[in-house]
Amino acid sequence: MKILMVSSECAPFAKSGGLADVVFSLSKELSKRGHDIKILIPGYRFIPADKRSFVQKTQIPLGFNREDVTFSTEKLPESSVMVYFLEHPFFSRREGMYGSRETGTYRDNHRRFTLLNKGAFALCRILAWIPDIIHSHDWQASLTAAYIKSGIEGKTFQSVKSVLTIHNIGYQGVFSKHDIHVTGLSWDKTSEQDAGYNDHLNFLRTGILNSDRITTVSPRYAEEIQTPEYGEGMENILAERKDILSGILNGADYSEWNPEHDAYLPVHFSAENPAPKAQLKAMLQNECGLPVHPDKPLIGMVSRLVSQKGFNELCDTRKSTLERICKELDAQIIILGNGEKKIEEFLEALAGKYSVLKIFVTFNNTLAHLIEAGSDFFLMPSRYEPCGLNQMYSLKYGTIPIVSETGGLADTVTDYAADKEKGTGFLIKDKTPEAIFNTVKKAVSLWYQDKQAIKVLQHRGMEKNFSWDISVLEYETLYKNLTGL
Repeated sequence: MKILMVSSECAPFAKSGGLADVVFSLSKELSKRGHDIKILIPGYRFIPADKRSFVQKTQIPLGFNREDVTFSTEKLPESSVMVYFLEHPFFSRREGMYGSRETGTYRDNHRRFTLLNKGAFALCRILAWIPDIIHSHDWQASLTAAYIKSGIEGKTFQSVKSVLTIHNIGYQGVFSKHDIHVTGLSWDKTSEQDAGYNDHLNFLRTGILNSDRITTVSPRYAEEIQTPEYGEGMENILAERKDILSGILNGADYSEWNPEHDAYLPVHFSAENPAPKAQLKAMLQNECGLPVHPDKPLIGMVSRLVSQKGFNELCDTRKSTLERICKELDAQIIILGNGEKKIEEFLEALAGKYSVLKIFVTFNNTLAHLIEAGSDFFLMPSRYEPCGLNQMYSLKYGTIPIVSETGGLADTVTDYAADKEKGTGFLIKDKTPEAIFNTVKKAVSLWYQDKQAIKVLQHRGMEKNFSWDISVLEYETLYKNLTGL
């Protein structure tokens, strides 16, 4: 099959989160299976252009104007897939992807990403290559299905099928309804209701209403977003379309995240030979300024320091969850990441108070790998988590996950407290400071009371397989059922 991936991000060129990794890995794996895959992303200023080849210049209608754009291309690393870049001052003369440090989110993002959506069809015409499927990712690429269904792009694309993947429904691309002229769409293609006084143009809603198939990044998240608690206002239209909605778990990239050959680690280990993990723990403790205590449990976190990841609960000044862990549980804690300033400052102040807590407000990939490998437990108390990858990495590294019972976390971690025969970690049942503390306490208590059970949990986790080899087959089946090819 011929499949065009349209996205605002793709690793290693442009990345702010898991979206970029999914587009990279899924495209690479589909290509390995013989499919003709192409990727379109914006040509952001920060992406080096020295290896790109010129494709063609053209004009794309945008609102009442026509914009001059240039397409260039470069091969996706480790693959034969070609990545195409849409070059325009919207992207090539701006800082960042969605906004800048000075101005925040760009106020004309509706124009910028409408251009990306329209660019998908312009690129296909230039290449004389009409895909069987256009697979769009998140709100930034959600208009493509509406362009197909409305017939705006002509008969050439009328048989093309559309797939939309929602990576995080919290981000929807919401703009003034008065900007709809920029898209060229009529209101009935963007909303199931007549326009009201307080209505807005919503890119993601447009994609949900017009796509032939909708996927999310885990089965549990596909169910959750049909509820008011998680649906962010989209729960009703998603529930109405549940027959075309499914969840496919993101795969872990074991070519990078595998303790048997991790390029960032000085020594390696496996389920059959776990002994070097203790050596890595000692290295991690030493590097982070902690006393080297092999018998003291070490809890690691690698995360964005934001409320979604559970840091409001951890840093709650009344409940003092993280402080209680430091004070009441005989454990060490290492946290790596950056995010909201108030959370960063709280954590740094707490680390100054308790020597068992070490905070690194930065991104350091080498340290991230060492934390995954050297920690005994990995904490992810997320309020919601569409998929999550760190819990998959933790399992592979024999680092027992302590995670919220939500989204992809619940799909990949089996609660030891509920099933000692199949358990691989600990599930936090409620999104409260008390529940987080009590679940961490259970894990630490097991560490001191039953080392054999800890070893069994570690080995069981390392035997799990969440590779893209499995997930790509589910996407392939979805594509085949949709196209009949």
